[in-house]
Amino acid sequence: MKILAVDDDEHICELLSEAVATKTEHTIVTVTSGPEAIRTIAKAKIPFDCFLLDVQMPIMDGITLAKKIRKTKPYTRTPILMLTAMSQKKYVDAAFEAGATDYVTKPFDFLELFTRISIAERQIVEHKELISTVSEMASLKRDLIFNTAHSLGEPIELTGVTQLIGCMAFDAHVLAMPRRQRMRTRAFGVKISTIESAYKTLSAVAFRHMLTDIGSELLSVMAHTDTQVTYKGAGVFVGTLPRSAGYSGARLEAELNSRLDYVPSTHIDGLQNAVCFGEAVELRTLTRGGALHALQKAVTNVHTRAQAPRSSGTDLRKTMRQHPASGFQTEQERRAYESLLHDALHEDSQTPQSAATFG
Repeated sequence: MKILAVDDDEHICELLSEAVATKTEHTIVTVTSGPEAIRTIAKAKIPFDCFLLDVQMPIMDGITLAKKIRKTKPYTRTPILMLTAMSQKKYVDAAFEAGATDYVTKPFDFLELFTRISIAERQIVEHKELISTVSEMASLKRDLIFNTAHSLGEPIELTGVTQLIGCMAFDAHVLAMPRRQRMRTRAFGVKISTIESAYKTLSAVAFRHMLTDIGSELLSVMAHTDTQVTYKGAGVFVGTLPRSAGYSGARLEAELNSRLDYVPSTHIDGLQNAVCFGEAVELRTLTRGGALHALQKAVTNVHTRAQAPRSSGTDLRKTMRQHPASGFQTEQERRAYESLLHDALHEDSQTPQSAATFG
């Protein structure tokens, strides 16, 4: 450590210099007055690590000097040991109020002096470790904020919920489906109606937490189905489920919104997040491009549904009447798909690996 000792008795200064130099590896500088100490502190290129201050000195006593040291920015927490005679202990309380951390009595017991200096050294080490820990935590916090920051429209990989998977993994899952499974699967979209307000109000971490909770509740209301869900961004979840499981957007919407009433992360400054379900889209396609188009159509449907929430129930029923459950627009289209499907199933029976390769 680099120590500054201040005592108006030159003999004491000599004793301190000799004892510290002989018995320790510390460096000590001695001065004989408060003003000289202030000048020495100001000129020091390397800050001092510890101060030894005599209590009673002319011009400026040690208590006043301790106050001035504490007001100097680098020394707000530097150990200050007061040097006091037995009869001066009444000044100790005032010294502690001024910022002193310990005291040593005169005449010196050098074993006690070195013990007090060792305690001060441990305090310095612990303070540096604390600063290092705080700095590391601040760095981790910055990294966390950076790693969780995202734009509103950006897909986010939400973790910790089974069947809630990343966007790329979800698309790969759909594309890897065997053709027969793809023909029996439908896609659907779910949108958070207040996503813009949530994005502006919440931190990145809280926003991700809210999305995860909503995704978890979404999968809970569809627990009876073999459903896979991903978050596509802009408040939209997209999922797939077997056509045999059935799909009632109005029923699922009511049930999920009811559940969200009891999810704290979805309540933002008195604003309750609500969701809407779009019209499901059949994945009746024999091509990968067709499957991706169907997923995009599910996203488009839920955006349309979110823009007209009041009339959406009527619109949904009207759309379903216009587009029968068969999913085919014309008799020619139906026959063409039947022919393609027959050829594909025949190919599957001849080459077991072909379906996985094609899908």
